[in-house]
Amino acid sequence: MARPLPCFYGLCRAQREQLKLMRCQYCAAKAGMLKKICPVCVRVITIVEISAGRLGWTGLVDQFVAEGLSKAQVDRVLDTEVAGRPALRDQLTSTMANVVMRGLGMPGRQSPEDVQRIRHNAASGAGEGVWAHGEDPADPGTSRAKPE
Repeated sequence: MARPLPCFYGLCRAQREQLKLMRCQYCAAKAGMLKKICPVCVRVITIVEISAGRLGWTGLVDQFVAEGLSKAQVDRVLDTEVAGRPALRDQLTSTMANVVMRGLGMPGRQSPEDVQRIRHNAASGAGEGVWAHGEDPADPGTSRAKPE
């Protein structure tokens, strides 16, 4: 009969090692014991949640600078897609687009998933809503080049 692994406070050695290695979902830095997000990324997320839709991009940048966050730290958090969900930048973009549309008297219906889909299609150069330079947007198979 095999002996169970020695445990310390109810956790086996492998489980203790796994807890020590908890990494941030956004930047992969050490997040701490039982935490999924590191303190730097938490600050960025907090600013975005508090200010989204109330401040424009310039106001957000001022908030990030006031907190002492670098551009690289902020970009890393805003561009990370956790578990396939839209990135924070997609959420910000949809919120700001909806605020502008409502301000113009139109219904704002842009979802973060819509922004994510558009961003992925634009990056790949294929998909709905994307056409190559010189193509007619109405008919993707035709070119606007003048005949010689």
